[in-house]
Formats: sequence, structure tokens, C-alpha cells
Amino acid sequence: MDEKSMLMILRQDLQRTGELPGEEAYLLQLLQAARASLERQGAREEESADWYQTVISTAAWLYRKRVSGEAEPQYLRRMRMDLIVSQQARGDRDAP
Repeated sequence: MDEKSMLMILRQDLQRTGELPGEEAYLLQLLQAARASLERQGAREEESADWYQTVISTAAWLYRKRVSGEAEPQYLRRMRMDLIVSQQARGDRDAP
């Protein structure tokens, strides 16, 4: 999935129908930060719906927590752990 598609889904998740100046750059930065965070925690980038949804959901949480300060939701931890375990079970070369 390309970044434009991921950005569109992230905007839908955040219920953003309009666009503010600089918003696209900020949301793309959040997607990059989400990818980096997942990789630091042991997930590896792959061409799967699970990977993309986990990145987008993590980016959406990063966007929301900047205001609310909320801790990482349980469902997000579960998505990340499921992804990592699945990658390890498949014997992905790069999985820890």
C-alpha cells in the first residue's frame, strides 16, 4: 500500500474530512513515527493488511494522545503483539 492510501485511511480513522495547512506533512510524519516505533518493538515491515492496519492505528493513537495524553490502548498492544508473534511463527528472517 502506498503512503497516499495509508494517509487517506488515517484521515478516515481520525474522521478528518477537511484539510488544514501542513496537516498532510504532519500525518505522514506520524505514519513514519508509527513504523519506526513498531520496528523498534520487534515488528518487521511487510506487505500485509495486518502491518498496514497496525501502522495506521498506531499513527492515529499518536495523533489523539498529543491532546489527551492517553496511554496506549489494549487493542493496539494486542494488534502489535499479534503481528510480532505471527511474523515469528512464520519464521520471518528479520523477526527477533
